[in-house]
Amino acid sequence: MMKQHLDTSVAAGKKSPFDRIILTGFRATGKSLVGRMLAKRLDLDFCDTDTLLCAGSGLCVREYVDRFGWPDFRRREEEVLLGLRSRSSVVIATGGGAILHEQAWRTLRKKSIIFWLRADCATIEQRLAADGNSRHLRPSLTGGDFLGEVREQLALRSPLYQRGSDVVIDTDGRPPSELVREIVQALSTAGGRKKH
Repeated sequence: MMKQHLDTSVAAGKKSPFDRIILTGFRATGKSLVGRMLAKRLDLDFCDTDTLLCAGSGLCVREYVDRFGWPDFRRREEEVLLGLRSRSSVVIATGGGAILHEQAWRTLRKKSIIFWLRADCATIEQRLAADGNSRHLRPSLTGGDFLGEVREQLALRSPLYQRGSDVVIDTDGRPPSELVREIVQALSTAGGRKKH
């Protein structure tokens, strides 16, 4: 049964003005894992935009991009984002490039609170290198060196993440459970306040 509005009473003892909690950030910052844990903690639904995008095709992101290309992936990603406007009482983990869709992001941002899961370049590179599935599941963004492109793309996207989020959560050297606690605490103090 869907709740009408996000209820963070577990964290705050009061009704939240936000319909959605959105996690954004570069790849390998923990959006999906933290999102699932957060949704469970708050008894909310969870969805991952990359999973939604690929669900109908039976392909992982890399296979989808290899078959249809980045332009088609980005087009579908925007459709998925816009399709989430009507969702409430949900934690949404977005793909790292979702922030590139300015109009869709502005639309989805209404009645949402957005957390940027931030990690420095070295942390992201280390996580990608340590994850045996990264090369198989995560396609190159530029066609260049898999790890080398992180610095370039992170520099391009960081200002977008900063402008497109309400709360920054630093993830370097921190376990997912600690990040969930910090987000719950931020929700309890956010009330109706947003930075935009």
